[in-house]
Amino acid sequence: MKHIAQEALTDFVRKSLPSAEERSIHDHLAQCAKCAETASLFRQVAAIGTREAQYEPPSGLVRSVKAYFGTQQKFAPESASIFELLFDSLAQPLAAGARASVASARQLLYRVGTVYVDMRVDSALNSEQAALVGQMLDSAHPGHPVAGVPVILMDGRKNVASTISNNNGEFHLEFALKSNLRLSIAVGDASPVYLPITGVEHKRPPVQSRGVN
Repeated sequence: MKHIAQEALTDFVRKSLPSAEERSIHDHLAQCAKCAETASLFRQVAAIGTREAQYEPPSGLVRSVKAYFGTQQKFAPESASIFELLFDSLAQPLAAGARASVASARQLLYRVGTVYVDMRVDSALNSEQAALVGQMLDSAHPGHPVAGVPVILMDGRKNVASTISNNNGEFHLEFALKSNLRLSIAVGDASPVYLPITGVEHKRPPVQSRGVN
């Protein structure tokens, strides 16, 4: 006995065949156990698909999942495209006299959208403390200083020091030396942007070479 093609059985289960062909397959299934078993399997799959389309997860579960993904987005790493490092004095060669200086200073210039963040990090030799002074200027609104903006220095998620920019967009922070520091700023309603302040580490005196006696 010739069996019915699976494509035809699928259309039969979906009731999408002409009446004459549907009656022919119906009569065939009454005599062919193998085709009847296949048609039964297709009916079960169709029934599961129908229930799947009508299924709605519990509202409590949906809220829990949304809350979880919300926390993951909050602590996700910030995209490097949010800001641009325009200048870093550590990337510039130092003059011979500067290499022997007892103080260490680093100049950084970032661009966050239309806002430029110019800052200087100073740390004295053998000191556990450092100072960061900076200013924010908005190139889109030159006559309106970036004032009243929270400026937070962070070590990971820990707040190391914080202040608010003054009427000239200036800010000043003093802090204990640590590595991998970031400066958090949030201009207007925008989300905070974290600017790396790397290389701010405890400076040790250079080891003097005694040479050959």
